[in-house]
Amino acid sequence: MAKRILTMRRLFLLAVVFLVSHSFLNAQYSKGTNTGENFIQQIQGKMDKAKEQVDKLCSNPQSSTSAENWYLKSYVYTQLAKSQVYKKIAPNAEFDALEAIKKSKELDNDKKFESDRINVLFELSTIFYNKAILLYNDAVENKKEANFPDALTNFEKFLESIDVLGGDQVIVTNLLQYNKVNLNSIYLYTGLSAQKSGQIDKAKTYYQKLVMLNAPTEQAREGGNPLAYIYYMDLLLSSKDTIGARGVAEKGLEVYPENPDVVMAAIDLFYKMRKMSEMSDLLEKVVQQNANPNLKMVFVLGQAYNNMSKEYARKGFQSTAEQYKNKAIEYFEKVLQSNPTDSKIIFNTHYNLGVIYYNAGVNAYKQRNETNTTEFEFLFKKSLPYLEKVHELDSKNKSVMNMLLKAYSSLNEKAKAEAIERELYQ
Repeated sequence: MAKRILTMRRLFLLAVVFLVSHSFLNAQYSKGTNTGENFIQQIQGKMDKAKEQVDKLCSNPQSSTSAENWYLKSYVYTQLAKSQVYKKIAPNAEFDALEAIKKSKELDNDKKFESDRINVLFELSTIFYNKAILLYNDAVENKKEANFPDALTNFEKFLESIDVLGGDQVIVTNLLQYNKVNLNSIYLYTGLSAQKSGQIDKAKTYYQKLVMLNAPTEQAREGGNPLAYIYYMDLLLSSKDTIGARGVAEKGLEVYPENPDVVMAAIDLFYKMRKMSEMSDLLEKVVQQNANPNLKMVFVLGQAYNNMSKEYARKGFQSTAEQYKNKAIEYFEKVLQSNPTDSKIIFNTHYNLGVIYYNAGVNAYKQRNETNTTEFEFLFKKSLPYLEKVHELDSKNKSVMNMLLKAYSSLNEKAKAEAIERELYQ
């Protein structure tokens, strides 16, 4: 989740850059006199009066057939949308401006006002984009989920602004590239906004722009986004479409075999489906595809093997459970040997290793007999360095303190047991 929020914050920053850079690009594509600005200047810059005039022009049967009048309405309403003072007289000004632009384009057979419309569309696309990003960030970072429908609307209006340009889409593409805004990211967050708004079919439409199930690997990678595979998997699984979710997972692994988040999502999917055999094959494939996996990937593999071990143990397949437990230990040890600096990975790796050995020690203690009196001691001793490290990192974790107390007591380490007991019950 932290990674996703970081990505969203980056989008927020890009929204600001997009707004600042707009005037520069706007000047690049301007041609001749600004017709809309001249119109407003003729009435001494009074926006309320300008609104009255364009409303009359566009509602009158005779003047409403003029492409220029509809362009003027789009220009005036765009300025209203940008104004904190006049916004209240036209709360939906940006939406009305886009409709006016579409009407002007429809009537302008000679494309006389094409460059003027491009300038307005630049401004409108900026308004929609920035508003969408701000709403989206606020929804995610401050858990204001009621913002998602408005974010969705503004994302879609931004995309509609691009569509209205038609043959001039290259101009907006240049605009996006100049500001380092990836259109694929916009599809992604539009899809997620739709999903969070309960508009599942619409969410699927946007995710499918990024998840190309039938495209060659390189093409799917170039035109996709790893997060889209993760979100789409989650959407399909929550819709009970396990076959579809599995297809997305398998394509995601084909396209992004080195991405630990995609791998983790696919593993989680197979685990939820209780497809242990397929999950085992998946893990082996991931290992083969990542000869030198990054640290997060190594941890993900350790966690996956650990979950498989617990699942097989639950079903009574002890030999298989032991096999996967040893694999989990191997990968968690690899994490520690890499001297990680991420505090979360350090904590979770020590915790997982400590619990693995502790639980094995508990089972050995329960099954001890005259011929086996030391195995549980060995396992408890193996667990202690890891559990002690976890306790050092989180001294208030009562679950860890309870495990330490039982391990110390079983090993007759009375002083340590008494010390941890005082911490536990103080």
